[in-house]
Order: sequence, then structure tokens, then C-alpha cells
Amino acid sequence: MGISTVEFNLSMTCPEACEFFTPGEHFNTGEYLTARTYSITVKDADGAEEKLLENLSIGQLVMALCLERAVAKEKDIIDTMNSLNTTSSQLEGLTEIEAAVVGADGRKGESVDLTAKALTYMGSSYTYSSFLEKVIGLSSVPGTANSESSSFISILEDAMDQRNSINQQTMIELQSSTSKRDQAYDMISNILKSLGNVITGNLNNL
Repeated sequence: MGISTVEFNLSMTCPEACEFFTPGEHFNTGEYLTARTYSITVKDADGAEEKLLENLSIGQLVMALCLERAVAKEKDIIDTMNSLNTTSSQLEGLTEIEAAVVGADGRKGESVDLTAKALTYMGSSYTYSSFLEKVIGLSSVPGTANSESSSFISILEDAMDQRNSINQQTMIELQSSTSKRDQAYDMISNILKSLGNVITGNLNNL
């Protein structure tokens, strides 16, 4: 968002060289009171289209900046949720492999062919071996494993613990981004309320 300032004429006259005036005084023709306004270039979510908003008051400017912050936090929330979904899907795959290896499916002690058994991850099919190598990043994955493969099971559990830790940290980041987004929307709401009160007060004074 690009911001620039311009001056505009309020067409409000005041006594010559006055800095302020007492309510009830009459204005003389002469110098104009001026107020600073702002113009903002806003872009759509893809950054492809620009639109110029001109003659914004300070309240409108702050609202625009708060909205930009809220939109940025919305993007952070989406990215964080995607990250959480990815890690959770990896954790599900690891849990499935561990369950098969340790015999949770009722075949305790039976070796599992890791190069043959398949699972689905993020819409794609992987063998246990390819999932562990390509997705999880494990090296030297054995061809088979069973409940006696303590070193391999330990590696699986370490990978699961790591992803549980990542998920906990991601949830903290998600809560933080959500809180900051809500704060931005609350500020916009408060500004709108204040501007509404000003307009109502001006109308009542007419």
C-alpha cells in the first residue's frame, strides 16, 4: 500500500491569521482553513489490480491501514493453517506406519514390507518407504520392520515427537495471528463508531 499526502480546501473561512476561534464568532472572508488528507493505492489480494482512494481523512486512513493489517493477518492465518494441516497429515502417516509395524493391526511380530504397503498423503499415494524418505526426510529406511525393530521404531517416534512439537508452536502462532487480526477489526469498528458519532453530532448541530 502506497501512501502520499495532499492538501485540500475545506472552504471554511476564518479571521485573518487566526489559529483558533471562540465558538459563536463569525468568520470573515479571507484565508481558508485547510486540513490534511491522504491518498492510498490499494491492491487486490493477488496484487494485480490497483485502485486509488483519494481525499481520505485521518480516520479513513487509519481504517485503511487497519484493514490492510487485518488482510495481511488473514493471509498469515491461512498460511499457518496450511502448515498445520501439512504437519498433521505427516503425523497421521507416521502413526499409521508405527501401528502397522508394532502390530496394532493384530499381526504382532509379523514383518511389514515397507516398500509394498501404501498410504495416502495430501491426495497422493506413497509406499511406506517413499513416504518416509521423500516426505519425512528419513534416510536408510529398511525394507521390512516389525515390533522388534526397536531402532526403527525409535526413529518413527522421534519424527512424531518433532511434528507434535511443531504443531504446538504452530498453534501458538495461529492464536497470535488471530488475536492481531481481531484487534485490527476491532479498531476499524471503533473508528467507524467514532466517525458515526461525529456525523450524528454535526447533523444535530445544523
